[in-house]
Amino acid sequence: MLAKLKRHAFSMKLERDSTLWACYPTPRFPAISITGDRCALNCKHCGHRYLKHMIFCSSPTALYEMCLNLVANGAHGALLSGGYNTEGYVPFEQFLEAIERVKRETGLFVSVHTGLMPGWLGRELGRAGVDLADFDLIGDDETIKLVLGIDRTAEDYRYSLRVLKRSIPHVVPHVCIGLHAGEIKGERTALELATEVDPRTLVFLVLVPTLGTGFEHVVAPAQEEIGKIIAEARLKFPKATLALGCMRPRDGRRVEIERQALLSGIDRIEIPSRDTIEIARKLGLRVRRLDACCSVPLGWQGG
Repeated sequence: MLAKLKRHAFSMKLERDSTLWACYPTPRFPAISITGDRCALNCKHCGHRYLKHMIFCSSPTALYEMCLNLVANGAHGALLSGGYNTEGYVPFEQFLEAIERVKRETGLFVSVHTGLMPGWLGRELGRAGVDLADFDLIGDDETIKLVLGIDRTAEDYRYSLRVLKRSIPHVVPHVCIGLHAGEIKGERTALELATEVDPRTLVFLVLVPTLGTGFEHVVAPAQEEIGKIIAEARLKFPKATLALGCMRPRDGRRVEIERQALLSGIDRIEIPSRDTIEIARKLGLRVRRLDACCSVPLGWQGG
């Protein structure tokens, strides 16, 4: 049954587009943290370690000047991210004017990693000119408490998703496979929530057991299960672009995870392995390069 599901998903992918986009954000689409390496939540799947790989711009002036520098060096876009506050969102309140100025003066494509953003702030980000919201979508109440440690529910995620959809041109749900300590738990509910905003792009992440996060001894989901979730999404969202994002195991399972994604109808992979590129070509896919995050729409400046 699983093999049949994946064959159907891959066939559907070929019918819509035989291209695999290999996405490379650095150096033309770097990630910037507005909180440095600070995060109030210290979530179990991250432990603020992923922030350390971003450019630190913890003041509006620093952000504006960094964006000018990025443009001067050939960048076309930037992901604005950072650690969550105690309410579970990235605190952009003090950066609205700087973002608006960056958009007005540089033309950079600006993506923001939002979290459970209050409605007014989502609207203000849209008014400032933000092009895209990357939204981590969790479909299980227990997972939210286990991983983030905050008293919020999947219904809160539904509300934030709807608000962002009304405020920002592109909203891209991100679903982390195995987020519940390696278990498949709320992923399918998250996909159901995503149908309510009819996303043009959907990004899949995979839990990475990381030292010092509290999940270091967790076993990541089996590669076949990862492929199954992606294949189900391919059938559920036949017109959407499906991407395998940057957060996924890069150990000995890497190639098989990426291969399963290919067989399940994925359209984009962020920084695929060389072996994966060769597998894609043998499957009849045309491999093309996109110098941006895997969530950006085609047709932007760098597409």
